[in-house]
Amino acid sequence: MTLQVAVLSPVGTDERLTVSSVAVSFATTWPNSATHVFVDIQDNDVMVTFDGSTPTSTNGHRFRAGDSAVWSKATATAAKFIRQGASDGVVHATPFTY
Repeated sequence: MTLQVAVLSPVGTDERLTVSSVAVSFATTWPNSATHVFVDIQDNDVMVTFDGSTPTSTNGHRFRAGDSAVWSKATATAAKFIRQGASDGVVHATPFTY
């Protein structure tokens, strides 16, 4: 068995996104060299969709405060967020490249 480990390096500027009662997307235009985006939910749960539809507090994938993921740049670009509960969420994202 061969184990391959991808080495990712940060590139570009981080973005901190406040997620409230109106759906929002990342404003950042990720650098051309970015291939992935590390995302973590820092405060309060959020809902996210990737298919162009608008998330609601009951529609979308629920990400809980403390969750993190590495998404492709295309997935991060497509993501739309809305808070899941009564309090705003905070999402932090860092673009990476191979």
